[in-house]
Amino acid sequence: MNSKGQFSIIAALLVAVILISTVIVTYSTIRNSPIQSQPQVLSAIDETNFAIKQIFGFTVGYYGSVLRVTGNSSYAKTLALNYLYSGFENIANMHPEWGTSFKVNEAETELRTYWFTNTSYSIGNLAVTYNLTGLGIYRITYQTSCKLNIQIIKTNSTTQACLNVTKDEKNEPLINLGKQNFKFYRYINASSAWELINPNTEPTAYANGTYIINIPSGVDPYAYVIQVEDSRGIIVTASSFSRYTCTLAWNEAFYSTLQDASIVVEMLQNGTMRWLGQNIQLTPRAKPIPPIPIRAIRVNQTINGVNREVPFQIEDWASEYRIPLGLTSNATVLSNRQMIVFLVNAKVSKITIWWDGRDIANQTAYFIYNPATSPFKNDNVADVKNGFLSNGLLNLTIKIVKISDTFDAVFQVVSKMKTMTSTSEFMRINDERSWYYSDPSYVIHHGIVRDIVQEEPEWKGGPGGTTSTCTCPNTFAQVVIILPANATYYTYQLRLMFVESQQNRTITDLCPIKITASTGSPQTENGTVSGYPTVSSSTGTFYNYSTSTWAHHWSQYISGLKGAGIMFTDDANKMLYAFDTIAGNKTGALRVNSDRSIELLPVTSMAQVQFKYALDVTWYGAVATFDATTPIYEVVGSQKTGLWITAEYPPTITVTTQS
Repeated sequence: MNSKGQFSIIAALLVAVILISTVIVTYSTIRNSPIQSQPQVLSAIDETNFAIKQIFGFTVGYYGSVLRVTGNSSYAKTLALNYLYSGFENIANMHPEWGTSFKVNEAETELRTYWFTNTSYSIGNLAVTYNLTGLGIYRITYQTSCKLNIQIIKTNSTTQACLNVTKDEKNEPLINLGKQNFKFYRYINASSAWELINPNTEPTAYANGTYIINIPSGVDPYAYVIQVEDSRGIIVTASSFSRYTCTLAWNEAFYSTLQDASIVVEMLQNGTMRWLGQNIQLTPRAKPIPPIPIRAIRVNQTINGVNREVPFQIEDWASEYRIPLGLTSNATVLSNRQMIVFLVNAKVSKITIWWDGRDIANQTAYFIYNPATSPFKNDNVADVKNGFLSNGLLNLTIKIVKISDTFDAVFQVVSKMKTMTSTSEFMRINDERSWYYSDPSYVIHHGIVRDIVQEEPEWKGGPGGTTSTCTCPNTFAQVVIILPANATYYTYQLRLMFVESQQNRTITDLCPIKITASTGSPQTENGTVSGYPTVSSSTGTFYNYSTSTWAHHWSQYISGLKGAGIMFTDDANKMLYAFDTIAGNKTGALRVNSDRSIELLPVTSMAQVQFKYALDVTWYGAVATFDATTPIYEVVGSQKTGLWITAEYPPTITVTTQS
């Protein structure tokens, strides 16, 4: 599905609604104005100037309405100017005997907004020349400005907001607004979307344009966004904050020996931050990101005490962030279909997510692929077609290996670090390999901080497997492989979708991923003592040895400085046992084999699984390949260190808002 096309259709429909409602209001206002019924009071020039100012006020409002929906200032300006010209035609038709004609000086005409800050405004400046030919009046020059300015005043109240509202060139206090003119943004977690809500009571207004407004239930009094609209339709979206400051706390006991390990942070619209599919612990709680145009967003980090802007990318996803769609257009407004992605390591003490509130803000260079600085230098078209990706450290060769002419193939990722290789195979059910009707989709290449590849395995009997010979019918799968910058690992997101089935579904073997190392001896975490791994050097089946302890976060094959293995977080470790309850016994396990392979096995021969109902399960983790780089686990002196620390002990983050 073309997500960008879908976004465009939705935006176009919303813009159409805005246009129709605005035109109706504008024309009815002009036609019903008392000025029309009392032409003797004002001269023709005064009446025309008055009508121009009215239609321009609505034009500024229309510009803001389109901008709020689309985030595209060029598109909004084009529609707004078209609306302005149609308004001039309407003015001319009200007195056809005057022979009125207009010419807009576009060089001196502008529409601007500065939103999502504690001092926000919408403004328009117009320069127009017109003729009243029927009255013998020519080349009248008229200039006007329409502005709505909102200043959020800091207050200690936890139940009320304080705003100062002024208008036009002289910042005249605007004192005639009611509760219908104020709309707070309230985030609905159930739908992962923003809604606009009016306050329950009328605000208290003062002569200087100050308003005291009760904050509706469900709106954060310390970090709120409010839309103000005046009688002209001019809207301003103001925010009590303009940045999130995220202070990172790293476990020094573990990270003091870990030097070159990066974590990929995914920040969702609801404020959640994830690593390997697991939410990073946030305090006091996640704060949702306002619906800001993508081009306005910036990311800074304090690295070794130095604050600087850093690369990041914003991605489109579907199906609750499980289906990658590609990089986001810079004209998109951030929603529950996007995530902000960036890298951090133990040298990073602070992350700042902030935004440039100007409608003319340009996309930062840190969001744009630059072949001179990007680690993804080999992402040219020929390499991608051949299934090759590289981040400068780790090389991936992605391919489908056909085993036979029947439904039997292997989706492989061969990972190479210097002289060390590991090979991963995906999606085996009941000892049956899946089949692939299409090549992998390179959803993102030429990435800024990561590349993404997607494949959709299927089983015999057609999509989902529905023949009588299929032992696991009506099953769909998805494999997402992600290669981060500056990393010696790639991450996986492996999803199985079991739809409701009339046929029996019996699973005796389920292996979402199998990793084979080119060399090394086995090491597997088999429980922990004082937070450190207890390491087994044996092969065999490692399963959940107690009901309260999730014992196996990683396994590797290692020889000297070289090796390869798998690692995952607590949440992913628990998902290893996702079918235990269905089986009524222990069945999930991590199996380490003598042929230097490691298998993630949510279902083993310990207990089979039978069910017909729908079930959607996803496993997350990382595959590391190392050669004179940090292994998953190693002992340095008396320290047990390695990449396992990033999976088991990610940082905790304290989030605050600032203006």
